[in-house]
Amino acid sequence: MATIYLVRHGQASFGKENYDQLSPTGWEQGRVLGRWLAGKVEPAAVFGGDLERHRETVEAIATGYGVKLPDM
Repeated sequence: MATIYLVRHGQASFGKENYDQLSPTGWEQGRVLGRWLAGKVEPAAVFGGDLERHRETVEAIATGYGVKLPDM
């Protein structure tokens, strides 16, 4: 049976000119999640939204995960 993990994007840059970017906290949230997932799951696929904060969250998770994730 397959398992689906739903992840919300990291903290956006509230109050900044470009709200759609992750804040430093958002980047760290993604890296922490990636480290937590490493060794626990081997994703067969990764899907993300079209917004910048969605793409940056996937990038941060991949960095924390430490191994290349499947292409979106």
